[in-house]
Amino acid sequence: MLAVVLACFAAGVALRRRLPRAVGWLAPLDRLVLWVALPALILARLPGADLASTVVVPVIVAWAMVATAVAVISTLGRRLQWDRSVVGTLLLVTALGNTSFLGLPAVEALLGRDHLSAALAYDQLGTFLALATFGSVVASRYGVAEPGWRPVVLRLLTFPPFLALLATLPLRAWPLGEGTTEALGSIGRLVGPLAMLALGLRFRVELTAQARRPAVCCLSTKLVLLPALALSAAVAVGATGQIPWRAAVLESGMPPMVTAAVVAAQAGLDEQLAAFVVGAGLLLSLLTLPLLRMALG
Repeated sequence: MLAVVLACFAAGVALRRRLPRAVGWLAPLDRLVLWVALPALILARLPGADLASTVVVPVIVAWAMVATAVAVISTLGRRLQWDRSVVGTLLLVTALGNTSFLGLPAVEALLGRDHLSAALAYDQLGTFLALATFGSVVASRYGVAEPGWRPVVLRLLTFPPFLALLATLPLRAWPLGEGTTEALGSIGRLVGPLAMLALGLRFRVELTAQARRPAVCCLSTKLVLLPALALSAAVAVGATGQIPWRAAVLESGMPPMVTAAVVAAQAGLDEQLAAFVVGAGLLLSLLTLPLLRMALG
């Protein structure tokens, strides 16, 4: 799956260079991701998510990383007087990591298959849930909309991933049939490839001078600060040898989430900045993730 996702990103970059009119595919691709594939993935995954006590640590770490990223970006945004669209973009792509399409294969490869259940908890009840809730609020609050909270609430209540999340609540008691769940899961698996294709079409190596500092702040926070804090917490409680902590620490070091960048683009935020940090983060993580694995021992 990881190889397919990376190939789709490369295909998007190549199409942008060789077929400029392919940029016109962006709006349909974004809608397909946010209105069809992502809601299908939520409906397939979350109703059956394990809520046992063994997943508590990964979920707590996941939400702690979201809260820390929000605090860092909000503080930097005020002090450095970043544009509103930049702050909204960075809140999404710094707080939300690529804990599924990259994270799960990376955890299995670097830590072993026995760590996958903890990594799934981090992804589904942490990052994934944050995308549907926190991500919806950020897109509504910072995106192109009328001022005030009424438009924010209205947009939140009409955001397909959030509606899908609400639908998962009764589905925990009355689950869908196995065939329906499998069909939704098949559609949901298109999220990564489609989102990466859209990001490849947006990706540019060069950034404006104003966007360079926000990009550096995002990537240094996402790839260095957050995993360092998670690792420090694991060391402090003497749990670096425990599976839930090890999986959570590695997941905390994943680069910015692909779908978060698509949400930013759809909300009218800084799509070039979002595409850059996702693409650059993927490349940098090929170095930082093995180093983080070494730090875990």
